[in-house]
Amino acid sequence: MNQHIVNVSIFLIFLGVCAATLNNRFTADANESQQTQASTITELRNSNAPIEAQAISQLVFSHPESTMPDEYIQHLPTSLLNTPLPQRLDINEDGSLRINKKILHLFEFYLSAIGEEPLERIIARINHNLTEQLTAQALTEALDILDGYLQYRNAITAIKQEHNQMASDDYASFEHIIISRNELIATRWRFLSEEVIAAFFEQEDQYEHYMFSLVEIRRNHNLSDEQKSDAISALNTQSPDWLIKQQNTANKLNVYRQKYNDMVQQGASGNELNMLREQEFNAQAADRLSALDTKREQWQQRIKEYRIELATLVSIEPDNQAQQELIKALRNQHFNAQEIRRIRALDSRDLASY
Repeated sequence: MNQHIVNVSIFLIFLGVCAATLNNRFTADANESQQTQASTITELRNSNAPIEAQAISQLVFSHPESTMPDEYIQHLPTSLLNTPLPQRLDINEDGSLRINKKILHLFEFYLSAIGEEPLERIIARINHNLTEQLTAQALTEALDILDGYLQYRNAITAIKQEHNQMASDDYASFEHIIISRNELIATRWRFLSEEVIAAFFEQEDQYEHYMFSLVEIRRNHNLSDEQKSDAISALNTQSPDWLIKQQNTANKLNVYRQKYNDMVQQGASGNELNMLREQEFNAQAADRLSALDTKREQWQQRIKEYRIELATLVSIEPDNQAQQELIKALRNQHFNAQEIRRIRALDSRDLASY
Protein backbone atom coordinates (compact mmCIF):
# COMPACT_ATOMS: atom_id res chain seq x y z
CA MET A 1 0.00 0.00 0.00
CA ASN A 2 1.39 3.43 -0.91
CA GLN A 3 2.20 5.98 1.76
CA HIS A 4 0.28 9.20 1.05
CA ILE A 5 0.72 11.59 3.86
CA VAL A 6 3.60 10.01 5.69
CA ASN A 7 6.13 10.03 2.89
CA VAL A 8 7.48 13.38 4.04
CA SER A 9 9.68 11.86 6.75
CA ILE A 10 11.41 9.78 4.12
CA PHE A 11 11.59 12.89 1.90
CA LEU A 12 13.15 14.93 4.70
CA ILE A 13 15.67 12.20 5.35
CA PHE A 14 16.32 12.01 1.61
CA LEU A 15 17.08 15.73 1.48
CA GLY A 16 19.48 15.32 4.39
CA VAL A 17 21.07 12.29 2.76
CA CYS A 18 21.42 14.21 -0.50
CA ALA A 19 23.25 16.96 1.36
CA ALA A 20 25.45 14.43 3.12
CA THR A 21 26.07 12.61 -0.17
CA LEU A 22 27.06 15.82 -1.89
CA ASN A 23 29.31 16.66 1.05
CA ASN A 24 30.95 13.23 0.89
CA ARG A 25 31.42 13.54 -2.85
CA PHE A 26 33.13 16.93 -2.56
CA THR A 27 35.28 15.56 0.26
CA ALA A 28 36.22 12.58 -1.90
CA ASP A 29 37.05 14.88 -4.82
CA ALA A 30 39.30 16.86 -2.57
CA ASN A 31 40.99 13.66 -1.55
CA GLU A 32 40.84 12.16 -5.11
CA SER A 33 -1.06 12.50 -13.09
CA GLN A 34 -2.20 13.55 -9.72
CA GLN A 35 -5.64 12.18 -8.73
CA THR A 36 -8.08 15.03 -8.11
CA GLN A 37 -11.32 13.20 -7.26
CA ALA A 38 -12.17 9.92 -5.57
CA SER A 39 -15.28 8.64 -3.92
CA THR A 40 -13.60 7.19 -0.84
CA ILE A 41 -10.34 7.31 1.12
CA THR A 42 -9.99 3.59 0.42
CA GLU A 43 -9.56 4.32 -3.29
CA LEU A 44 -7.07 7.07 -2.57
CA ARG A 45 -4.95 4.81 -0.39
CA ASN A 46 -3.99 2.86 -3.51
CA SER A 47 -2.56 5.88 -5.35
CA ASN A 48 0.32 8.27 -4.90
CA ALA A 49 -1.96 11.28 -5.25
CA PRO A 50 -2.58 13.70 -2.39
CA ILE A 51 -5.86 13.28 -0.53
CA GLU A 52 -8.49 16.01 -0.63
CA ALA A 53 -8.06 18.41 2.31
CA GLN A 54 -11.73 18.06 3.23
CA ALA A 55 -11.43 14.30 3.47
CA ILE A 56 -8.55 14.60 5.94
CA SER A 57 -10.47 17.05 8.13
CA GLN A 58 -13.49 14.75 8.13
CA LEU A 59 -11.36 11.89 9.42
CA VAL A 60 -9.82 14.04 12.15
CA PHE A 61 -12.93 15.79 13.44
CA SER A 62 -15.57 13.10 12.96
CA HIS A 63 -14.07 11.02 15.80
CA PRO A 64 -13.96 7.79 13.76
CA GLU A 65 -12.89 5.79 16.83
CA SER A 66 -16.49 6.00 18.10
CA THR A 67 -17.73 3.92 15.14
CA MET A 68 -14.87 1.40 14.99
CA PRO A 69 -14.75 -1.93 16.87
CA ASP A 70 -12.71 -1.82 20.07
CA GLU A 71 -10.34 -4.49 18.82
CA TYR A 72 -9.15 -2.20 16.03
CA ILE A 73 -8.36 0.55 18.50
CA GLN A 74 -6.87 -1.53 21.29
CA HIS A 75 -4.76 -4.01 19.30
CA LEU A 76 -1.76 -2.36 17.70
CA PRO A 77 -0.49 -3.42 14.26
CA THR A 78 2.46 -5.81 14.18
CA SER A 79 5.05 -3.13 13.45
CA LEU A 80 4.16 -1.25 16.66
CA LEU A 81 4.13 -4.24 19.00
CA ASN A 82 6.87 -4.25 21.63
CA THR A 83 7.51 -0.58 20.85
CA PRO A 84 7.31 1.93 23.73
CA LEU A 85 4.07 3.88 23.58
CA PRO A 86 4.24 7.67 23.16
CA GLN A 87 4.61 9.75 26.30
CA ARG A 88 1.55 11.50 27.68
CA LEU A 89 1.17 15.04 26.47
CA ASP A 90 1.75 18.01 28.75
CA ILE A 91 -0.93 20.45 29.91
CA ASN A 92 -0.34 24.04 31.00
CA GLU A 93 -1.82 25.40 34.25
CA ASP A 94 -4.58 27.13 32.32
CA GLY A 95 -5.68 23.85 30.74
CA SER A 96 -4.16 24.53 27.33
CA LEU A 97 -1.95 22.05 25.51
CA ARG A 98 1.78 22.54 25.98
CA ILE A 99 3.32 22.61 22.54
CA ASN A 100 6.41 20.42 22.36
CA LYS A 101 7.82 17.49 20.41
CA LYS A 102 5.84 14.93 22.41
CA ILE A 103 2.90 15.78 20.15
CA LEU A 104 4.89 15.04 17.00
CA HIS A 105 6.20 11.78 18.49
CA LEU A 106 2.63 10.68 19.26
CA PHE A 107 1.47 11.40 15.70
CA GLU A 108 4.49 9.73 14.12
CA PHE A 109 4.21 6.64 16.33
CA TYR A 110 0.84 5.76 14.85
CA LEU A 111 1.47 7.14 11.35
CA SER A 112 4.48 4.85 11.00
CA ALA A 113 1.98 2.02 10.44
CA ILE A 114 0.83 3.48 7.12
CA GLY A 115 1.10 0.67 4.61
CA GLU A 116 0.22 -1.88 7.24
CA GLU A 117 -3.30 -0.72 7.99
CA PRO A 118 -5.80 1.81 6.59
CA LEU A 119 -5.41 5.52 7.14
CA GLU A 120 -8.85 5.73 8.78
CA ARG A 121 -7.79 3.29 11.44
CA ILE A 122 -4.54 5.12 12.12
CA ILE A 123 -6.31 8.44 12.57
CA ALA A 124 -8.85 6.67 14.77
CA ARG A 125 -6.01 5.43 17.00
CA ILE A 126 -4.60 8.95 17.31
CA ASN A 127 -8.06 10.33 18.06
CA HIS A 128 -8.60 7.66 20.69
CA ASN A 129 -5.27 8.40 22.37
CA LEU A 130 -5.93 12.14 22.42
CA THR A 131 -9.48 11.72 23.72
CA GLU A 132 -8.30 9.35 26.47
CA GLN A 133 -5.82 11.82 27.92
CA LEU A 134 -7.10 15.29 26.98
CA THR A 135 -10.28 17.25 27.54
CA ALA A 136 -11.83 20.55 26.56
CA GLN A 137 -9.35 23.16 25.35
CA ALA A 138 -6.31 20.87 25.18
CA LEU A 139 -8.20 18.27 23.11
CA THR A 140 -9.48 20.90 20.68
CA GLU A 141 -5.95 22.26 20.25
CA ALA A 142 -4.50 18.80 19.73
CA LEU A 143 -7.04 17.93 17.04
CA ASP A 144 -6.41 21.24 15.28
CA ILE A 145 -2.68 20.50 15.26
CA LEU A 146 -3.33 16.95 14.02
CA ASP A 147 -5.42 18.26 11.15
CA GLY A 148 -2.80 20.85 10.23
CA TYR A 149 0.02 18.32 10.44
CA LEU A 150 -1.79 15.82 8.21
CA GLN A 151 -2.65 18.58 5.74
CA TYR A 152 1.01 19.56 5.68
CA ARG A 153 2.16 15.99 5.15
CA ASN A 154 -0.43 15.56 2.41
CA ALA A 155 0.69 18.73 0.63
CA ILE A 156 4.27 17.49 0.70
CA THR A 157 3.22 14.60 -1.54
CA ALA A 158 2.99 16.94 -4.53
CA ILE A 159 6.42 18.43 -3.80
CA LYS A 160 7.88 14.95 -3.47
CA GLN A 161 6.38 13.87 -6.80
CA GLU A 162 7.79 16.94 -8.56
CA HIS A 163 11.16 16.41 -6.90
CA ASN A 164 11.29 12.76 -8.01
CA GLN A 165 10.46 13.73 -11.59
CA MET A 166 13.22 16.32 -11.74
CA ALA A 167 15.88 14.36 -9.87
CA SER A 168 18.70 12.78 -11.82
CA ASP A 169 19.44 9.06 -11.68
CA ASP A 170 22.02 9.49 -8.89
CA TYR A 171 20.78 12.48 -6.92
CA ALA A 172 19.14 15.80 -7.50
CA SER A 173 21.31 18.79 -8.23
CA PHE A 174 22.29 20.78 -5.19
CA GLU A 175 20.31 23.77 -6.43
CA HIS A 176 17.18 21.68 -6.92
CA ILE A 177 17.51 20.18 -3.45
CA ILE A 178 17.64 23.69 -1.97
CA ILE A 179 14.55 24.73 -3.93
CA SER A 180 12.64 21.64 -2.79
CA ARG A 181 13.66 22.18 0.81
CA ASN A 182 12.53 25.83 0.70
CA GLU A 183 9.17 24.77 -0.75
CA LEU A 184 8.79 22.22 2.00
CA ILE A 185 9.52 24.79 4.71
CA ALA A 186 7.16 27.32 3.14
CA THR A 187 4.40 24.71 3.08
CA ARG A 188 4.54 24.36 6.86
CA TRP A 189 3.33 27.91 7.31
CA ARG A 190 0.13 27.16 5.38
CA PHE A 191 -1.01 24.65 7.97
CA LEU A 192 0.91 25.06 11.24
CA SER A 193 1.49 27.86 13.73
CA GLU A 194 4.90 29.34 14.41
CA GLU A 195 4.94 27.71 17.85
CA VAL A 196 4.18 24.27 16.43
CA ILE A 197 6.74 24.64 13.64
CA ALA A 198 9.44 25.56 16.15
CA ALA A 199 8.58 22.64 18.44
CA PHE A 200 8.36 20.08 15.65
CA PHE A 201 11.15 21.07 13.29
CA GLU A 202 13.75 23.27 15.00
CA GLN A 203 16.45 20.62 15.44
CA GLU A 204 15.77 19.11 12.04
CA ASP A 205 16.16 22.54 10.42
CA GLN A 206 19.37 23.22 12.31
CA TYR A 207 20.83 19.94 11.07
CA GLU A 208 19.82 20.56 7.45
CA HIS A 209 21.13 24.13 7.56
CA TYR A 210 24.46 22.84 8.82
CA MET A 211 24.73 20.13 6.15
CA PHE A 212 23.79 22.44 3.29
CA SER A 213 26.20 25.10 4.55
CA LEU A 214 28.94 22.48 4.67
CA VAL A 215 28.24 21.48 1.07
CA GLU A 216 28.23 25.10 -0.08
CA ILE A 217 31.66 25.64 1.48
CA ARG A 218 33.16 22.50 -0.02
CA ARG A 219 31.82 23.18 -3.51
CA ASN A 220 32.98 26.82 -3.55
CA HIS A 221 35.86 26.77 -6.04
CA ASN A 222 36.75 30.36 -5.20
CA LEU A 223 38.02 29.28 -1.78
CA SER A 224 41.40 27.72 -1.13
CA ASP A 225 41.66 24.59 1.02
CA GLU A 226 42.79 26.75 3.94
CA GLN A 227 39.86 29.14 3.48
CA LYS A 228 37.44 26.22 3.33
CA SER A 229 38.91 24.83 6.55
CA ASP A 230 38.51 28.24 8.22
CA ALA A 231 34.92 28.55 6.98
CA ILE A 232 34.05 25.08 8.31
CA SER A 233 35.60 25.96 11.67
CA ALA A 234 33.52 29.15 11.79
CA LEU A 235 30.38 27.16 10.88
CA ASN A 236 31.10 24.69 13.70
CA THR A 237 31.56 27.56 16.15
CA GLN A 238 28.20 29.07 15.17
CA SER A 239 26.27 25.78 15.24
CA PRO A 240 24.51 24.27 18.31
CA ASP A 241 26.68 22.11 20.57
CA TRP A 242 24.36 19.10 20.22
CA LEU A 243 24.75 19.18 16.45
CA ILE A 244 28.55 19.35 16.48
CA LYS A 245 28.73 16.54 19.02
CA GLN A 246 26.43 14.43 16.85
CA GLN A 247 28.46 15.26 13.74
CA ASN A 248 31.73 14.32 15.42
CA THR A 249 30.23 11.01 16.52
CA ALA A 250 28.96 10.37 12.98
CA ASN A 251 32.39 11.14 11.52
CA LYS A 252 34.04 8.79 13.98
CA LEU A 253 31.57 6.05 13.12
CA ASN A 254 32.16 6.60 9.39
CA VAL A 255 35.92 6.20 9.87
CA TYR A 256 35.33 3.04 11.90
CA ARG A 257 32.92 1.65 9.31
CA GLN A 258 35.45 2.16 6.52
CA LYS A 259 38.19 0.43 8.50
CA TYR A 260 35.77 -2.39 9.41
CA ASN A 261 34.73 -2.95 5.78
CA ASP A 262 38.36 -2.92 4.63
CA MET A 263 39.30 -5.51 7.24
CA VAL A 264 36.32 -7.72 6.36
CA GLN A 265 37.32 -7.66 2.69
CA GLN A 266 40.85 -8.64 3.72
CA GLY A 267 39.49 -11.64 5.64
CA ALA A 268 39.92 -10.34 9.20
CA SER A 269 38.88 -12.67 12.01
CA GLY A 270 36.23 -11.92 14.61
CA ASN A 271 38.91 -11.27 17.22
CA GLU A 272 40.64 -8.77 14.94
CA LEU A 273 37.37 -6.94 14.35
CA ASN A 274 36.74 -6.85 18.11
CA MET A 275 40.20 -5.35 18.62
CA LEU A 276 39.35 -2.64 16.10
CA ARG A 277 36.16 -1.76 17.99
CA GLU A 278 38.00 -1.60 21.30
CA GLN A 279 40.73 0.58 19.80
CA GLU A 280 38.21 3.05 18.38
CA PHE A 281 35.68 3.09 21.23
CA ASN A 282 35.27 2.19 24.89
CA ALA A 283 34.32 -1.35 25.92
CA GLN A 284 30.61 -0.63 26.30
CA ALA A 285 30.38 1.07 22.90
CA ALA A 286 32.42 -1.74 21.34
CA ASP A 287 29.90 -4.30 22.61
CA ARG A 288 27.02 -2.30 21.14
CA LEU A 289 28.85 -1.98 17.83
CA SER A 290 29.50 -5.70 17.78
CA ALA A 291 25.78 -6.41 18.17
CA LEU A 292 24.97 -3.81 15.52
CA ASP A 293 27.50 -5.25 13.09
CA THR A 294 25.98 -8.69 13.56
CA LYS A 295 22.51 -7.33 12.81
CA ARG A 296 23.80 -5.53 9.72
CA GLU A 297 25.42 -8.72 8.43
CA GLN A 298 22.24 -10.70 9.05
CA TRP A 299 20.19 -8.02 7.27
CA GLN A 300 22.50 -8.06 4.27
CA GLN A 301 22.29 -11.85 4.10
CA ARG A 302 18.50 -11.70 4.18
CA ILE A 303 18.50 -9.15 1.36
CA LYS A 304 20.84 -11.35 -0.65
CA GLU A 305 18.55 -14.38 -0.27
CA TYR A 306 15.47 -12.29 -1.10
CA ARG A 307 17.11 -10.79 -4.19
CA ILE A 308 18.02 -14.26 -5.51
CA GLU A 309 14.38 -15.35 -5.24
CA LEU A 310 13.23 -12.03 -6.68
CA ALA A 311 15.42 -12.43 -9.78
CA THR A 312 14.06 -15.94 -10.31
CA LEU A 313 10.48 -14.76 -9.91
CA VAL A 314 10.90 -11.94 -12.43
CA SER A 315 12.51 -14.24 -14.97
CA ILE A 316 9.66 -16.78 -14.92
CA GLU A 317 6.66 -14.41 -14.66
CA PRO A 318 6.43 -12.01 -17.64
CA ASP A 319 3.01 -10.57 -16.80
CA ASN A 320 3.59 -7.32 -14.92
CA GLN A 321 0.44 -7.38 -12.81
CA ALA A 322 0.94 -10.98 -11.74
CA GLN A 323 4.62 -10.23 -11.16
CA GLN A 324 3.82 -7.40 -8.78
CA GLU A 325 1.47 -9.61 -6.77
CA LEU A 326 4.17 -12.27 -6.49
CA ILE A 327 6.76 -9.69 -5.45
CA LYS A 328 4.38 -8.47 -2.74
CA ALA A 329 3.94 -12.02 -1.47
CA LEU A 330 7.70 -12.61 -1.57
CA ARG A 331 8.36 -9.51 0.52
CA ASN A 332 5.73 -10.57 3.04
CA GLN A 333 7.48 -13.93 3.30
CA HIS A 334 10.90 -12.44 4.03
CA PHE A 335 10.16 -9.21 5.95
CA ASN A 336 7.86 -7.65 8.52
CA ALA A 337 5.81 -4.51 7.81
CA GLN A 338 8.53 -2.05 8.81
CA GLU A 339 11.16 -3.96 6.86
CA ILE A 340 8.94 -4.08 3.77
CA ARG A 341 8.89 -0.27 3.60
CA ARG A 342 12.67 -0.33 3.84
CA ILE A 343 13.17 -3.03 1.22
CA ARG A 344 10.81 -1.29 -1.20
CA ALA A 345 12.93 1.83 -0.92
CA LEU A 346 16.11 -0.21 -1.42
CA ASP A 347 14.64 -2.01 -4.43
CA SER A 348 13.55 1.30 -5.92
CA ARG A 349 17.07 2.63 -5.51
CA ASP A 350 19.04 -0.46 -6.51
CA LEU A 351 16.80 -2.16 -9.06
CA ALA A 352 15.52 -0.16 -12.01
CA SER A 353 12.29 -2.13 -12.38
CA TYR A 354 11.05 -1.83 -8.79
